[in-house]
Amino acid sequence: MSRTKNVSFKATEEQIEQIERAVKSGRFTSRGEFLRSLLRKVEDAELSEKAKSDIEEARKQEGKPLEELF
Repeated sequence: MSRTKNVSFKATEEQIEQIERAVKSGRFTSRGEFLRSLLRKVEDAELSEKAKSDIEEARKQEGKPLEELF
């Protein structure tokens, strides 16, 4: 399991209220879970961009003899 560290940051009152509403609505169990969810979305988006790039590259390679691929 990864080690964890505490992180603090500044946010506007409106941003904190938005986090609190999300927690109170039951969508998240805590402020931390809300923030971890946002981080996962960023990671997913980065992975999706890499996957799109890999797919595009694979499509370019379709139909080429193996010798040309290596």
